[in-house]
Amino acid sequence: MTADEVVAEISRRAWRFGVAVLLYPEVNVDCDGLPAGGYFDEDKMVLAVATGRKTDTWLGVLLHEYCHLTQFIEGQPSWAAYKNDLWEWLEGKSIKDAAASLESVRTVEADCERRAIRLARELDAPIDLDRYARASNAYLHFHNVLLNERKWIRKGVVLGEREDVLKLCNSTIDKDFSKTPVKLYKALLTCV
Repeated sequence: MTADEVVAEISRRAWRFGVAVLLYPEVNVDCDGLPAGGYFDEDKMVLAVATGRKTDTWLGVLLHEYCHLTQFIEGQPSWAAYKNDLWEWLEGKSIKDAAASLESVRTVEADCERRAIRLARELDAPIDLDRYARASNAYLHFHNVLLNERKWIRKGVVLGEREDVLKLCNSTIDKDFSKTPVKLYKALLTCV
């Protein structure tokens, strides 16, 4: 499929569940005050993606966010646990167990990344899956930096476009994200 065909197919699938797909020409969209490549909002039933990046980057984000929609629709236990107060913690508020909260987020995200790769293969989407898996690993390992630094990715930084980070990541989705390799951790620190 072409990128336009993938967008049309994802939009069609999302619409079946009453979810609007919104594409923005910017590099980031505002996700509750944080810059992001995209998001799925179950309350507003909106899937939003910033398209101001390389095509296979934002197309990967589109598939990823659609996979969050499928987690929600399927009632995945990991999605139910995703509703937590980690984002409030990022704003400086105290929460009971930041590490556990972060791990529930990472569980959802890891499942979503694996789903997105399967969906990209199903649709024969024009995405470099080796690069996508590396970017996914960077994002999932970034959660360790997030826990230690209590900072989100700096505005304008796109992990999937940072060659210094990607070269340190595996080309298949890791199974264990509890410990980030030292060199990768140091590279991810430069992103906050």
